[in-house]
Amino acid sequence: MHELVEALETLAEAIDVIGVIIVLYGFVLGLVGLIKVEFRSWIGADLIAEGHQKIRLKLGTYILLGIEFMIASDIIATVLSKSIDSLIFVASLVLIRTAISFFLGKELGELATEPQAAQKT
Repeated sequence: MHELVEALETLAEAIDVIGVIIVLYGFVLGLVGLIKVEFRSWIGADLIAEGHQKIRLKLGTYILLGIEFMIASDIIATVLSKSIDSLIFVASLVLIRTAISFFLGKELGELATEPQAAQKT
């Protein structure tokens, strides 16, 4: 039984690291996209607001995905926690990450529909 608990703890840590890697990957993609958009604006392209919106959508999607991985890790840690203090701490983390995930998902949904609404008018 002890080996199973250790394996699950290791799995939870690995999932957490994967979540962080996903967020960092999204950050790098967003930074590269921002540099491209800014460079294009310097040479006269007039699509800077649209470019920023696409970057926000892409970065937000990666952040949301990374948070979902971290929530999965937190759920595993919650199941394995043995003290009430650690249970309360992990439950608080899950609650905060879930709230962030919800509102970020809502904002991304609105961002994704804005270009379609603008094209219809």
